[in-house]
Amino acid sequence: MAFGIYNYRKTGSGVQKGGPQKKPFFLFWEIFGAKFWKFFQINLIYFAFCIPIVTFGPATAAMTQCMRKFTIGEPIFVWNEFWTAFRKNFRQGLFMGSVDIILIVLLAFNVNFYYSALMNASDMQTKILLATSLAMGFFVVMMHFYIYPQIVALNLTLPKIIKNSFILMIVGFKRSFAAFFAWLAIAALMVLGFPYSVIAMPLIPFAWMNFIATFCAYPVIQQHIIDPYYASRGEKNPEYSRYETDEEAVFEDMGGVEAPTEIPKEKKKQRAEGGVKVKTKGKVIR
Repeated sequence: MAFGIYNYRKTGSGVQKGGPQKKPFFLFWEIFGAKFWKFFQINLIYFAFCIPIVTFGPATAAMTQCMRKFTIGEPIFVWNEFWTAFRKNFRQGLFMGSVDIILIVLLAFNVNFYYSALMNASDMQTKILLATSLAMGFFVVMMHFYIYPQIVALNLTLPKIIKNSFILMIVGFKRSFAAFFAWLAIAALMVLGFPYSVIAMPLIPFAWMNFIATFCAYPVIQQHIIDPYYASRGEKNPEYSRYETDEEAVFEDMGGVEAPTEIPKEKKKQRAEGGVKVKTKGKVIR
């Protein structure tokens, strides 16, 4: 129902090709809504692959590849994409995952130890050590927003990937912090919803968290690593031109340029009466 506001008999000017891009905030929610049910599928596959803890890294790399494709707008078959990325990035993912597990254990031990010591005897040295452990965990988590996208998108060694991740985390600190804050919010909801949140773990949180991290981090990787690489070769990043073609167009896209048109009054009247009147032998046929 138009309520007299919109003239549905008048065409607009169309959508201009190469027009202004959506703001990241709106693009995020558009992708999130479009892929909402696929997140459940990916989370379930990821959870199954992570049951043997040693495959945590390759499974994270595989899920990141799916989220990377969502971010740049490429269509995928979830299972095929996940399994292909799992096998392709198995070695680097396995090593990085092993390091991650060690870091998680060490961080949990340090925080628990210093926090317990602080409860027994409050002193400045213990406070500094606790704050240092938390700060290190904070920066390591934000670095990981860039580590796994580089593993699946770039052909680099892990030392270079880790070095790049530290630099990119600083350069894109606003995006990194936004992703970290979102992670913190999801983790808080999971804690507050315990033990019921345990039921949701195979279906929801990991895919959402990975998509948030990849959406925030991958444009920074494109801007500072991928785009300069192609620019140095005089080429354009193919991730931006996936819908473009070098073939000569038969028709020119005039979206956003052509003038609006309106249905003539005669045609409006004919449509309102139910069709065009045709006279045959003194009779009128509709």
